[in-house]
Amino acid sequence: MKELTMARAAMFLGLGMAAAATIFVMRANLSADRVYPVFAGEEVRVARQAIVKAAPVVAAKTAAMQPAMQPIRAVPLPIIPPSVTRQVAPVYPQTALENSLEGAVLLSVYIGDNGQPWKVEVKNSSGNSAFDLAATTALWQWRFNPASQGSSALASWFEVPVKFALE
Repeated sequence: MKELTMARAAMFLGLGMAAAATIFVMRANLSADRVYPVFAGEEVRVARQAIVKAAPVVAAKTAAMQPAMQPIRAVPLPIIPPSVTRQVAPVYPQTALENSLEGAVLLSVYIGDNGQPWKVEVKNSSGNSAFDLAATTALWQWRFNPASQGSSALASWFEVPVKFALE
């Protein structure tokens, strides 16, 4: 068995870092290869330290009726949107509380077919980095049932509005 020299350790460390960087780059470039469905979630209201759910942001669309004389054709199965299984409330930033600031952030989270968030982006900033960071930090801890079509899980984007309000 050969000794682990400093040169070999550095070589293994370099190879490991290169492999990790390759995986990170491939994972971060999610939308380059395919188009993923996008869904909108309910607004999350943050009042000091409490979380209150508001009314749904998006209403369900009604299906259009087809005339009876149309030929029968194969229709793809409907896509069922993802659902939140674990929601962590954002923490109201202390500096915003001290300065009586309020704001709203729109986040977009890429949900893998395993229900884990893979990427969280600020779609519309509140203009206050403390609100953006608090909302993003909380959303990384959320878990989802992934979107599905038939029995297949689908990766998708999910938009979450977060409102910080002093009440």
